[in-house]
Amino acid sequence: MINNENKVNDKIQAKETNTIVPIQGKTAFQLSTGLIIAARYANKLRRVALVSLGNSVPKDVIIRDISEINKKLFDELITKNKIDKLDVIRLTVKAVYDPENKKLELEEYKIVRYVPEEKCISLSQEDLLRIKKENEKLKAEINSLKEKLKEIEQMID
Repeated sequence: MINNENKVNDKIQAKETNTIVPIQGKTAFQLSTGLIIAARYANKLRRVALVSLGNSVPKDVIIRDISEINKKLFDELITKNKIDKLDVIRLTVKAVYDPENKKLELEEYKIVRYVPEEKCISLSQEDLLRIKKENEKLKAEINSLKEKLKEIEQMID
């Protein structure tokens, strides 16, 4: 059953993948993982690349270069974007294949992070409470300064 689901998912993924027009002997590809848990991005990207590029790029090149791309993306996901391994993401990668050098290179990528509605609501309520408290403090400070100004005006008069 799982094997059949993987084949169906691979067919769907092949439809999502676009091949872009060749440029100077190089071919550009766009690979999309679809919605996945961040912890599974490397496996999914490798599978998508094997299915999508299997007819035009040698499999050993795909495996070698996708692993390098995955290393670059790991740093971007974890270090720079602070994405948790259970967060839902969609990863779109544009890669260029150079047949002369037998190299698949990362051209650009896009990471879209999806946040559950409950998390958005709770964050906004927490932020709202924090802002309200800060607003009350500022109002109290303004009132205090107004009173001091009145005292200074009375001293001058």
